[in-house]
Amino acid sequence: MRFHLQLFPPKFLDWVIVLLVLFLPAALTAYVLHNLAWLVLVPFGIIVLAFIMGAMSSKRKVTPEQFAHELERHLHGTGGPWDWDDTTSVAIADPRLEEVRSRLGPNLDSLSHEQDKDELRAIIAALRHGELPEITVSRGRVSLFRLRK
Repeated sequence: MRFHLQLFPPKFLDWVIVLLVLFLPAALTAYVLHNLAWLVLVPFGIIVLAFIMGAMSSKRKVTPEQFAHELERHLHGTGGPWDWDDTTSVAIADPRLEEVRSRLGPNLDSLSHEQDKDELRAIIAALRHGELPEITVSRGRVSLFRLRK
């Protein structure tokens, strides 16, 4: 789960690695098969394969306890720089936890109000007790207080 979109320009070594991954197999295939068409076909195939693998949805498999631990690290500020992004952005295999994850409101990003912290504490407590919060929407805010068993 530690893949992150790189938002800064790649270094020279990164470009060398990409070119080697694309063109070294192509050059070897073209040499062995004595056909220069492989210099185009193999890199194209590698790129298509990468897109297909990226399009396949990979959902995280977490338990309610593990999800509560992720939320608690955000509450206490002990998570890493990308942990909250991973928690809120990567889909979860369990549809009940996925519903909770997808409805975590933007008010929980900064936790600037005590009410937001209390809401996150209530979600964590419910997850730890094996209860999944029922989601309610009120006046533009997402609330996860009501519980269902």
